[in-house]
Amino acid sequence: ATTILPRADNAEASHTLEAINVEASTVIDEIPSEDKTIESPPAELAMSSTGEDAPAVETETTATKPETGASDATPEKKQENTEPVKGSNDGEIEEVDIAIVGAGIGGLCAGAILNTLYGKKVGIYESHYLAGGCAHAFDRTADNGQTFTFDSGPTIVLGCSAPPYNPLRQVLNAVGQEVDWIRYEGWGMIENPKEENEVRWKVELGPDIFEEGPIAQFGGENALKEFNDLRKKTKALVGSAVKIPAMAMRAGQSALIPLLRYMPALIDLIKQGEELTQGTFAPYMDGPLYKVTDPWLRNWLDALAFSLSGLPASRTSAAAMAYVLFDMHREGAALDYPQGGLGKVIDALVRGVEQGDNGSKVNLRSHVESIDTSLSGGSIQGLTLRNGKKILAKDGVICNAPIWALNDLIKNERARLTLNNGIFDKKDRKPRQSWVTDATGSYIGNRDSESGNSVEESLFAKCDTAEMTGSFLHLHLAIKADGLNLDDLEAHYTVMDRGLSGDGSEMDGPCGLLNMIAVSNPCKIDKTLAPPGYIVLHAYGAGNEPYELWKDLKPNSPEYKQLKEERAAGLWKAVESIIPDARERAVLELIGSPKTHERFLRRPMGTYGSATEDYLKDGSTPYEKLLLAGDSIFPGIGVPAVALSGASAANSLVSPLRQWRCLDDLKKKNLI
Repeated sequence: ATTILPRADNAEASHTLEAINVEASTVIDEIPSEDKTIESPPAELAMSSTGEDAPAVETETTATKPETGASDATPEKKQENTEPVKGSNDGEIEEVDIAIVGAGIGGLCAGAILNTLYGKKVGIYESHYLAGGCAHAFDRTADNGQTFTFDSGPTIVLGCSAPPYNPLRQVLNAVGQEVDWIRYEGWGMIENPKEENEVRWKVELGPDIFEEGPIAQFGGENALKEFNDLRKKTKALVGSAVKIPAMAMRAGQSALIPLLRYMPALIDLIKQGEELTQGTFAPYMDGPLYKVTDPWLRNWLDALAFSLSGLPASRTSAAAMAYVLFDMHREGAALDYPQGGLGKVIDALVRGVEQGDNGSKVNLRSHVESIDTSLSGGSIQGLTLRNGKKILAKDGVICNAPIWALNDLIKNERARLTLNNGIFDKKDRKPRQSWVTDATGSYIGNRDSESGNSVEESLFAKCDTAEMTGSFLHLHLAIKADGLNLDDLEAHYTVMDRGLSGDGSEMDGPCGLLNMIAVSNPCKIDKTLAPPGYIVLHAYGAGNEPYELWKDLKPNSPEYKQLKEERAAGLWKAVESIIPDARERAVLELIGSPKTHERFLRRPMGTYGSATEDYLKDGSTPYEKLLLAGDSIFPGIGVPAVALSGASAANSLVSPLRQWRCLDDLKKKNLI
């Protein structure tokens, strides 16, 4: 049961910023050392799941790894001394029921559910000074004294304002938190901006509109036939899944128990098989279930998929593609935007975590150094923060950090053996990369059908080698709106720099290097984000900026600053195709690079997230009291997807019976 929505950006894609003040030319990469406390937000607003303060220069820690020996310890099975080890100072111990690493949407959804529905004392530990992870919002004041609100991440969501609700809205409903949603009907498309062959059109949601408009105009009869056939072929993937609520999900061997409440839908999903329900869209793009032959339709599906996963359609989750094809073109379909920006969603989730008298709290500026086990490595005990404080977690730990961080967070050698199938770490294990760089340039490489993670691999191996999709480039702007008619503009644009088909080469296309640029213009529908007379804009390339271009550059170097300006030129071009004099109107300019994501979000190589083929099947681990959540756990990348992973992790830390009773209660209240 999965619903992943067009992120036209995302992601638990996490979008963080490096800022340059236009007039003062303040370079935010020049930051204080890690041991200093920042009293006011730096210009880069990246969220880290495992770093203490925003200005953390180091982004990875190296765990001590065993050189010899073996362990027969089995997690959660042995009787042992569970006496806690005290922190570096007396009194540096905090006791909670559940400890959560990272205050991204997955961690916040898990915390809100555990606190509100299961009465647990939850501690969420986030390195940054803001909650929200990739989806946080931030305020910034320009030199003229005006303050603006920016979204750092997702700018398009579906399924929040009206049923069928996506998992994020389901969680908000379940924990009793409300967000005001603004509905709008579509977004603008611009191909080949500022060129002689420029084309402008609009994607409007609802039945028959897309078919009678863009498909008829650009694709023709064959494209229309294939589009309708494809929607029919994939309908079964959606129909059953949307009948199973997020609160029925759990990980591990007991996952089927709450699903028995939804037996007809469960049977339908089982009949389709795991390869389809958790696999890629390739069988529908290239056979054997269906084959899309129309060039325009293939390009459109690749563009749509890339906005979801940072990968072409054949490598994007089949469930995600099926859902979007269903939801965008159904009766009553609309895009949703939270009144006040995406930060209002984060605020609501934080309230869900902290409401009531359980003592639950979202702890910011709290760097997690390790996930702790007992001395024998047989049970999960809690966390250690960088300052030496120990967090004792009686009922378990949820890790919402990127999966590539797990290896470094587990320090105990016996626990490491447990998570590595009883063998010592391979020191040469490295993640795959979606982007390939060679003499012909940078492009998304093809995936060997047998190169994905196998069920025999250890959890560490799967996490360490999971393929990383590309990174991001951001341009946040505050501009003067004098003389602008917002009625003539769209709330969102997708600008295809070299057209939907790219430059015609095999290595380009919808997923080509910075070809797809999203431009969010939220003030069109929400004027509260900027003072009167101004608007904010967010242009970004999501998943189409290779880290390879940046890896050898130091953030404070002239070469790095120059590359930021050079790479941002394509984003400026996209903005100027909408507002030609945007540079002259700008009062604030913020540029963020893949290095920003890596340094502050602790996203290795600035990645958008894991490739679909390497999603972990669920958040379970060999330890019953250690769960994983986030954008590398099925259903993967996207705000609704990570909300679902958070709900699943939360439910997994209570008994199936308690979850069943919770579902009874939610049903009585008409919340599911």
